Amino acid sequence: MIKIKNNFLFISTLITILNPLNPCSAVEIFSRDPEHRGVIEFAPYQIYPEKRVGNGIYFEKKLLDTHPQRVILNIHKIKGTDNFVYLYLGLNDVLGLDIVKNNTGEDVRFWQVDPEFYQYSNRTSGTRRVFRIFNNNIIPLLPNLRTGSGVTVSKTHAVFYHISNSKNVTSTNQSGQKITNRVYTFRLHVIKRNLEGVVSLYELPIKDANYLLKLAWENKHSVSYKLSNGKKHIIDLRKFAPSLF
Repeated sequence: MIKIKNNFLFISTLITILNPLNPCSAVEIFSRDPEHRGVIEFAPYQIYPEKRVGNGIYFEKKLLDTHPQRVILNIHKIKGTDNFVYLYLGLNDVLGLDIVKNNTGEDVRFWQVDPEFYQYSNRTSGTRRVFRIFNNNIIPLLPNLRTGSGVTVSKTHAVFYHISNSKNVTSTNQSGQKITNRVYTFRLHVIKRNLEGVVSLYELPIKDANYLLKLAWENKHSVSYKLSNGKKHIIDLRKFAPSLF
């Protein structure tokens, strides 16, 4: 009797989530067993069913996303936005991230830098964020930053930046004219692939008139960047983050 009651409650929960009045909710009903639970809560979202190829993400009884060749594992809301990123396992047993965008008309982009790192950009609001897959989880890197960008990777490390400050600076040129430019201050952040944390280089402010900074690895421990005036600088990261090298 107790087993029948539990099954009834489980089926009732599925009917509530997979509302037949919602055409997006027409998905296959899967059997449940110890390895495949029913509805998995990641409030306010749900995944149904657990660890099944072709499962889906739901919000307020609406199917947000599903893919016939993916097992959706986890969901993470992108802070300060109406979008979220999810972790999935592909048929080739490789983990990946993808995004579900809220239909707000904003210019939102999400792309893979390499199998471990991804970038999010909202050109409408100016928000940029970096995500990482680590220990089978979604890791938002420094989620309180609104301008995380420029991920550059090597076999053992990754580096990215955010704009820590910007202000108008007035200078006098050779003709005696005063010129005002917007100057941006960048802060670099370094990651070692086998560690979870991020080391921020507070003692290395980089300033330029361009709001984008192009980084490149020179060798196993050094990165370079080029300013808008054409000057190239090389940084030995061992001097600023010795614990990572």
